[in-house]
Parts: sequence; structure tokens; C-alpha cells
Amino acid sequence: QINHLHRQLTKQKGKIISSITLHKRLVSPLWRLPTEVLSHIFVHCLPEDKYLSPASKLTPVLLTRICRQ
Repeated sequence: QINHLHRQLTKQKGKIISSITLHKRLVSPLWRLPTEVLSHIFVHCLPEDKYLSPASKLTPVLLTRICRQ
């Protein structure tokens, strides 16, 4: 029973840590930026001379890995 209880507590601890991590992201300054500002940043990063690849490690595709919005 102790081993079962230990597994349950470990599972709950993992869920709590995930929840804390999620909430820390929500208070990030990035989430406080208005959508209009984020869109201007995104547009400013668009290349003028080439096409984008979905797997690109360059902006603006790189920005989508930082900010889901």
C-alpha cells in the first residue's frame, strides 16, 4: 500500500509541477503584449527576398516557437 501511495503522490506531484509551469508562462511579459504589437513584430521579421520554409529556423517561423499567439 505504501508503494501504491508513493506512485499516486508522485503522479500528483508531476501534475502540480506541470500546472505551475503553465501558470508561470501565463504571467510572462510576452502574454501582456497586445496582439497588434506582436503582429507588427511578426510582419517586420518577414524576409523581403525569399520564400519561407515551414521548417525554417529563421524568423518569422522561429517566432511561432516562442509565442503561440
